[in-house]
Amino acid sequence: MLIRVRYKDGRIDLIPSHSLDELIVLSEIDQFERSAGWVVVGRDPIRSTLRGRYYGRERRS
Repeated sequence: MLIRVRYKDGRIDLIPSHSLDELIVLSEIDQFERSAGWVVVGRDPIRSTLRGRYYGRERRS
């Protein structure tokens, strides 16, 4: 599936959905489009598959 994104320089493009999380984490896009309209990164709620991963030392007993 392709998702419409707006880059920080104002360009609009279609990207594969599997690339969206990476572009958000790298702060390369300002917005992406959902069926309900444009989502503003950093303002609107976003679920990310990359968020929540922890690569540090295990601290649980």
